Amino acid sequence: MSNLNYNLFTFAPAIAGIAAHLGYFIHGEHHMQAFQWFLTTVFSPLFVFLTILKFDITSSYMTALKLTAIVLTSFFTSLTGSILIYRIFFHPLRHFPGPFAAKCSKLTHTMRLIEKSDNYLQTHALHGVYGDIVRIGPNELSITKPEAVQALIGLGSKCIKSPWYDVVALPHTTMHSERDRVTHDKRRKVWDRGFSTKALRNYEGRVTSYADELVAQLDAFRGKAVNATHWFNYYAFDAIGDLGFGKPFDMLKTGEKVSPHNALKLLHEVQVPLGFLSPIPWIFPILIKAPRLMDGLNGFISFCSKQIDIRRVNEPSVPDIMTWLIDAHKSDPDPVHKDPRWLYGDSRLVIIAGSDTTSATLTYLFYHLCLEPHHIAKLREELEPIFTPGSPNECRDIQYAPYLNGVINETLRLHPAVPSGLLRQTPPEGLTIDGTYIPGNVTISTPTWTMGRLKSSYPSPHTFLPTRWFPDPENAKFLLDKSTFTPFGAGNYSCIGKQLALMELRAVVARIVTRFDVGFAEGEVGEKLTGSEWGIDGRGDGEVGGKGIGLSGNQDTREVFTFELGDLMMVFRERKCGGEIW
Repeated sequence: MSNLNYNLFTFAPAIAGIAAHLGYFIHGEHHMQAFQWFLTTVFSPLFVFLTILKFDITSSYMTALKLTAIVLTSFFTSLTGSILIYRIFFHPLRHFPGPFAAKCSKLTHTMRLIEKSDNYLQTHALHGVYGDIVRIGPNELSITKPEAVQALIGLGSKCIKSPWYDVVALPHTTMHSERDRVTHDKRRKVWDRGFSTKALRNYEGRVTSYADELVAQLDAFRGKAVNATHWFNYYAFDAIGDLGFGKPFDMLKTGEKVSPHNALKLLHEVQVPLGFLSPIPWIFPILIKAPRLMDGLNGFISFCSKQIDIRRVNEPSVPDIMTWLIDAHKSDPDPVHKDPRWLYGDSRLVIIAGSDTTSATLTYLFYHLCLEPHHIAKLREELEPIFTPGSPNECRDIQYAPYLNGVINETLRLHPAVPSGLLRQTPPEGLTIDGTYIPGNVTISTPTWTMGRLKSSYPSPHTFLPTRWFPDPENAKFLLDKSTFTPFGAGNYSCIGKQLALMELRAVVARIVTRFDVGFAEGEVGEKLTGSEWGIDGRGDGEVGGKGIGLSGNQDTREVFTFELGDLMMVFRERKCGGEIW
């Protein structure tokens, strides 16, 4: 074959690769077509090879194979080169500081997350090096300026949810994952009915009954070591089973090891890919087509679908959260509510959002109480005059208890349930944050874990200080900017279950601290729960922007959008006072 033809097979594909990037891939969103592009890539060698043979360019199979290799190498090399050159030298975010690798791709970051799944700590460390605005991906910024919170998730924000939300609920859809604001607001109105003041009042007795069952199970250990992480999980899982579907999952009765459905195990399995693959959301439409790779997800989807199918034919005697969602599916004329994908998707949302976040907060809260027991004495002093377990008004009696709420707020500040924050996409015209222009159509976030440790907002940021939430001037000096406190989100997309979660937290904390003397089990120091945070958790010089930010420690806790926590071994001993057991 002539050199001219070889040159044609080299330069034409190269030009096509550049044209594909500049004419197509650089414009709009393509993550939902990832599977189609994956198939195209896989079968392109065969297509090119057969095309060469079809037009009889050469009668030699070996020559056809060689030309196929030349065509594909030329195309993909030029495509990759064009992408890298654009991202490094011409991208609208090129002037923002950040690791060089992050300018090129998020694959290197994903590889780092495979071992520890600690995106929130990786991001925190980057802010320590690069400042309050960091380019953490080719088209992504992380911002720790307090002004960014309102701009991203406040009521007046023009930002929308990022492309990540398109894939997180596949193959279904949920209110949480819906990016279109009009559709989201329609679904939110349905959800609102399940979390109204009246609905919450009806949930009180059911919440406290599971808190009582948890206390009874802890009491049965008679001061022996207990895996608090597991039992707080069981409590939250049973409570949301009843409130969401009209019946508990019986985790408190049986424990996970003998649970017939292994739902908690399935939940943790399905969350694992979110921990290290979230930086590359385009991978999920590919993985969802590979059943063997997603056995955990398929098992959990099957479990959730079964719950909603059972619930649809078994109306409970008292309304639950699904009452309103099923009613909208049956009766609301709006076609948005007729799609069954909403019911199946929202069943997953109820279970995940209603269990993981509550149990994680309880575990971290009691970690701090064990670490600094003087807070327990102050809680008892506040609660004993006003708290009567079993009283019809017990939830309302402690709803505004300042020290109890301060302990909860401090836990949420230091250990927010969604530590890396919520991903948003800037409007096409861009936006300005504290004098800095952020280009349009950029993924942006405020890392909640780091925001809760900003010294400018929280003096002595690593100190567990419940009184900083008190309104008096003496304590107000420790809370300078409350706008950065967003453990439940903010604005139109704020967590709809916030008040229910707080009710569950108060019910458990009040019971345990007034009933038991609690502490770490022998040999427990919290390393499996928080070990990787020790270098930056106030026991050194680990301020944001300071030195000493380390990722050492034998921590089992992993970020999976929310938290999958390491074990916390505790002892719960029957409390004694004046020689009598309370």
